[in-house]
Amino acid sequence: MYIPVRKMSKKYCAVESIGCKSQYFLFWSKFNLNAGNLFCILIILLGACNSSKSNPNEKVFTWKSMSSLEKKIYGKKIVVEELKIPKRLLYKNNKLLITESAPGSNFVHVFDGKSLKYLFPTGAVGYGPGEMPNAWTIESGIDENTFWVYSLEGKVFSEYGLENVNDSKALTQVRQKEDFYLAMGLTWSSDSTFMTFLVRGEDKFVEFSTDGTRLKSYGKWKGLVPGNFEDHVIADLHQGKLMGDPTAGKFIKASIFRDHLEILDKKSGQIIGINGPENPIPEFQAVDAGAVVTSDHPLAYMDAFLGKEHVFGLYSGKTDKEIREQGRGETDLLVFDHLGNVKAVLKLDTPVSSFTVDEKGQRIFGITTDREPGVVVFDYNLDY
Repeated sequence: MYIPVRKMSKKYCAVESIGCKSQYFLFWSKFNLNAGNLFCILIILLGACNSSKSNPNEKVFTWKSMSSLEKKIYGKKIVVEELKIPKRLLYKNNKLLITESAPGSNFVHVFDGKSLKYLFPTGAVGYGPGEMPNAWTIESGIDENTFWVYSLEGKVFSEYGLENVNDSKALTQVRQKEDFYLAMGLTWSSDSTFMTFLVRGEDKFVEFSTDGTRLKSYGKWKGLVPGNFEDHVIADLHQGKLMGDPTAGKFIKASIFRDHLEILDKKSGQIIGINGPENPIPEFQAVDAGAVVTSDHPLAYMDAFLGKEHVFGLYSGKTDKEIREQGRGETDLLVFDHLGNVKAVLKLDTPVSSFTVDEKGQRIFGITTDREPGVVVFDYNLDY
């Protein structure tokens, strides 16, 4: 079905925040602003703002509101010869796992979590049994002794061991088919189910069984931005990282194009929205494939991590032009509790492109963005 392109232009359609940060309204030209209309507008705006303040599931914050929570932390960079183009990290059971963007014969490197000594490679590259063409995300999974890697190109989720068995092929694999094929961002929601988000559809979170059966959905896209847009356009505007803790039944989705995170509690079905620190709605074009965001809009959460106690979001705030001028990598790591309240703003002295957290040891591992990408380790202390 053809969907007309709609450009959100400041000249013709203003998206503004009036009186409260979490509500946005469209004001069209040629509106007759007589006294009666003005009175109606004031009543609508006041009601919307009061509704926002009374909604415990919508959290709104700004840079100013969290200025007292800033903490500067300093990292130690470690150059690792085995890493060529590191992409994603995962800390699990005193192992640091790092995936490669352009792998050779394997796309996962396993390091000792304390010494960062290189242990072994795993994750055979290919299209045969036990192989994958690339690594898009890396997940902890259920088993304490294994981890999982998802290939978007291969539409396959593969399990690998944390100990070296001299075989880099997957222990087990789950391949997507039929309705399950449209699912992206797979993360375990139990020992036999996945939490995902779909390329198209009205639901924010969709749960599938390992055999591809659709089980349950959580939340709707409709109404998340002003205007009568198709669900897949709104979903595309909020694309980003999905991560879960299947034991706790908690899941997060962090948006790249809009400073918006969501925390899903599977047991209650409750979704907490976190908005900030800039709170703009991007200008975008709605096309059949989704949303095309203007290049002068600042990016938001480039990576995120769901811990047992906190949610961490790596915030950018830079436009494409600023990225070209300043380089890639972010230095603002925002920390929330599981209710969506801001607890700290960690100011990193070294820009990172992605990260993982050792909550027990209070360490953050990041991928540096300099000419020789390596691993930088930060110690932190949330003593609020």
